[in-house]
Amino acid sequence: MMRIFRSLPVLFALASAGAVPPPLVAQDEEEKAGLDISQGYILPDATVQDLFATDPNYATLDHISPDGDHFVVPLTTELSTLAEVGEETLRLGMLELRARTDRPWHLDIYGLYGFRFYSLSARAFTDVDLPEGIYVSDLTWSPDGSRLAFLAHLEERTEVWIADTADGSVTSAGDVHVISSIGTSSRGQGSAPSRMLQWTRSGSVLTLAEPADRGSPPPAPGLPSGPTIRHTRAEATPTRTMPFLLEDAHGADLFEHYTRSQIVELTPGRSPRPVGEPGMYESLSVSPDGRHVIATRLTRPFSYIASYTGFPRVTEVLDVESGDVLATLEERKLRESGRGGGPGGGGSDPRAWSWRPDGSGISYLHRAEAGEDTEGGNAAAGADEDRPDRIMLLRAPFDGDAEIVATSEDRISGVTYSADGRHAFAAVRRGGDDALVHYGLGASDPEGHTLVPFHDPGDALELPGDLLTARGGNGIEYAWVSSDGGSAYLRGDGWKEDFRPQPFVDRLSIPDGATERLFEGSRDSFDQPLVPLDADLERMVVSREGKNTFPDSFLWTRGGGMENLTRNVDPFPQLTAARRIDFEFTRRDGLEVQGRVSLPVDYVEGTRVPAIFWTYPREYRSEDDFDNATIRARNLNAYTNVTWLRWSDIWLTQGYALVYPDIPIVGENYNDYYISNMVDGMYAAMRAVDALGVVDMDRIGHGGHSYGAFATANFLAHTPFFKAGIAGDGAYNRSLTPMGFQAEPRDIWEAPHVYMEMSPFFKADQINTPLLLYHGADDNNSGTYPIQSRRMIQALTGLGKTAALFEYPFESHTPRAIENNLDMWARWIDWFDQYVKGVGKGDARTTTDSP
Repeated sequence: MMRIFRSLPVLFALASAGAVPPPLVAQDEEEKAGLDISQGYILPDATVQDLFATDPNYATLDHISPDGDHFVVPLTTELSTLAEVGEETLRLGMLELRARTDRPWHLDIYGLYGFRFYSLSARAFTDVDLPEGIYVSDLTWSPDGSRLAFLAHLEERTEVWIADTADGSVTSAGDVHVISSIGTSSRGQGSAPSRMLQWTRSGSVLTLAEPADRGSPPPAPGLPSGPTIRHTRAEATPTRTMPFLLEDAHGADLFEHYTRSQIVELTPGRSPRPVGEPGMYESLSVSPDGRHVIATRLTRPFSYIASYTGFPRVTEVLDVESGDVLATLEERKLRESGRGGGPGGGGSDPRAWSWRPDGSGISYLHRAEAGEDTEGGNAAAGADEDRPDRIMLLRAPFDGDAEIVATSEDRISGVTYSADGRHAFAAVRRGGDDALVHYGLGASDPEGHTLVPFHDPGDALELPGDLLTARGGNGIEYAWVSSDGGSAYLRGDGWKEDFRPQPFVDRLSIPDGATERLFEGSRDSFDQPLVPLDADLERMVVSREGKNTFPDSFLWTRGGGMENLTRNVDPFPQLTAARRIDFEFTRRDGLEVQGRVSLPVDYVEGTRVPAIFWTYPREYRSEDDFDNATIRARNLNAYTNVTWLRWSDIWLTQGYALVYPDIPIVGENYNDYYISNMVDGMYAAMRAVDALGVVDMDRIGHGGHSYGAFATANFLAHTPFFKAGIAGDGAYNRSLTPMGFQAEPRDIWEAPHVYMEMSPFFKADQINTPLLLYHGADDNNSGTYPIQSRRMIQALTGLGKTAALFEYPFESHTPRAIENNLDMWARWIDWFDQYVKGVGKGDARTTTDSP
């Protein structure tokens, strides 16, 4: 049997089996006299518990096999148990890993716990039999699509398993302890290629395993060998405020120990075969013929002021059979500064290394060097924008000179090839505008011609669409081209000014760039093309959903047919049916802004109900930028998926309306206007909501998470609008994030007035509204240390305000343990019931019964 969703009883059973601590007492009894707050864990009412116990999974057919018949349908969970999240976690250079199992901590507590197969030809699902308690990742199709390799994250270690699409059976690919510390992530779930699990043409699998010479972890020194030293750099090196950086040499040694791995080849019936030498491997990409692999590994020196993502890297080509390093493609130096981007299209370094899908070699991009003779016989100018950009090809054995495939006078931001290698499509940029250029690769010196003219990528309403692409099992991308080779395709989001997008697919004529619309979504639903099923797009899999219509995947045919393939069952019909009102409001500066009100499930027409405003301000340099961002973000035809995290329709079961207005901060130096923009925006939103006649404006609260928590504290400090607030995992004192925060590019010495004015910590004396703070005790987000909330509650306590801080053990920036989530929701509801609704403490709908 396929493992069922980790329902509330299952999670409670897991919690009971682990080492659940006794009820947490945050204050002494004499301190408790200030606010009557229940100690230990509490539970919300049965309605909320039932929602947590409901499986939210449904099928979306977008992860297709290379044979075009099978889809993998992941099964996910957002939740874990206190025992699981509480296991020992090492935090080194912003890498959070479980030392016992050599994998990122999140792969032990949430994500994919299983998957199913769907056969298009049979119109049937096949369950995959996996053991209880497992998590999986890095789903990777075999070249023929008959099997799926994946990482099985078991209790003691990670292994490579292979599932058969015919019957859902699972076998081990080999007896090997996989090292997934930095090779895997939240990627590789079908929507993105795995970086550490790759098939060869012969049917073997390459992955990263424990080196034979690994040994025990380096022991901590008995006594320090000297002081901990921090020093400045030869140049200014601004960095963001990050927790969990490397602290000392021992931490650096531990990082290397737990990230060092051995590339191995796993072949059925054989022992694992090492390929090359061990290293701190971060990614693997196997060539189409399976003979070579591009491997990227980290190297020393490390840094005590930067995340491991800035550590030096070496990218090499290895021979799979011999393990020899055939070529070094790139050596990236240590990057410590938090400002500035990657290589992009500037500079002279080669970039964008990838395998050509036709197997001809390695493609990359490389600007002509300053002073280098170009094909026209002229020396390239020194400025980046004046030097031609080039598409290059490095053929096996990768030790000779690369070929210039094509040249562009404009910066090339990316290149995609057809599967047969006859076409190259280059995305180019000029003066901030984008275009698509085609090169026919049959000629010795291909001339590029523009298929999609230059256009402003920021103008959402005029976007022509992006090149339609697909990926092979190992993730090598290729352009979708018609059977006669005469057309490519563009897939667009179809954004509309009225916020009812109509995604589309156009046929794009390669000879002349003419387009023909093949598919366009409905005006009354949200229809998205998911997967093309043939070269000429006679058939596609598309999804359809609506504001009150649960999503399904359909087989679309050119003649207009729409066959429902998934027939998903809505797990939350009461929430799907909730009435949702989209509204517009105008700030006093004339800016038009959007919002939505979702009404309680038991709403009675003609009544006014209490409401929660949940916001997250965003920054824009101009009104045009905001308008375009709103068009992209607002979708009146989209279904609202239920989540347990942060802003959630759970509130609708508790008699509250949920109001989500945009709060734009607009200006060249946008944060100069942060307070005035947010206050003006909220006032205008409240007037518009009041005019709808559905919300009791005398009973409203405000909530937010992270930067939304920062906004919540600011709203309470600068406005009299709200009866209570909830703020989670926020940063309230910007002097603790002096080198920039969120989208603010200036440091505190450039804009001290902004840092001080925006910090609600310095306005804590103005917060006269009851404020509930919550924070993950191991918050891993930049700038939002738990000390931010601890200092805020200290200030509010010292000032005689009404506030409480709930710090949840073992949690990061998003709570995952079921015990913590249920307790959090119980306290949220009690807080707002007491201070917003005015419900007496004796009428609170929670219980102190322990899970």
